Amino acid sequence: MQKFKRQLGLCLFWASWLLWGVLPALPFVLDADGATTAMVATGLLVAAEVSFFGSLLLLGKPFYQLFKARLKPYWLTVTGRWREKH
Repeated sequence: MQKFKRQLGLCLFWASWLLWGVLPALPFVLDADGATTAMVATGLLVAAEVSFFGSLLLLGKPFYQLFKARLKPYWLTVTGRWREKH
């Protein structure tokens, strides 16, 4: 059961990132009016966030802390606070 939870959690985690990755290409792939594109984009965002939250529930706090620790240097670089820390 633990192996299944881990595999499902990782699958949901990667699915959330893939859904976020589809968003920038959405206006070029979907040949529709603005309302339809906005509706599909909103649906993709909701699905991505739900799958990310589900993956965090399945994988637990250690995975979340590791994920946060790995992203922190990139976030500090993007926000320009990396120089303050070093």
